[in-house]
Amino acid sequence: MNLNVKKNSCYEFLQKKLLLSFFFFFTMLSNAQDAAMNLFDVPDNVVYSKKEKTIVTPLLENKQFTYTYQGKKVLVSFSDSEHVEYFNDKKYFIKSTVSWTSASECSMVLQESNLPNFPFKKGATLTMKITKVKRGYIYYASTLGGRTWTGKMREI
Repeated sequence: MNLNVKKNSCYEFLQKKLLLSFFFFFTMLSNAQDAAMNLFDVPDNVVYSKKEKTIVTPLLENKQFTYTYQGKKVLVSFSDSEHVEYFNDKKYFIKSTVSWTSASECSMVLQESNLPNFPFKKGATLTMKITKVKRGYIYYASTLGGRTWTGKMREI
């Protein structure tokens, strides 16, 4: 009988210890966010306001350019929200919508193409960053389908 009393008191002690540990853990967990929010003092005179949208004026808006591809000139046209590249005297084309993130960076989403053997489908996204403007040329770096390259276009 003495052995059973020791076992019961040992179990009771472990139960109380476990209950106390859970209580302590839960208390710390529930107060952690309050403690984190009070780590830094925020001055009373700070005013939070909405950031106003800035209007981006792209370097290439409403302009035309040419570049050479496989020994032939390609005509590139940028309008407000569209980019078109014409090949073989406008027989073939690649049309994309353009979203400017800054004056020198944009994303182009492919909408339509009739260029033979063109490997990309509608919805493919190309990113372009203008790296330099010099003597009538626009130098850029583009990424499409995990491939990055640099090039230049001449304004016409």
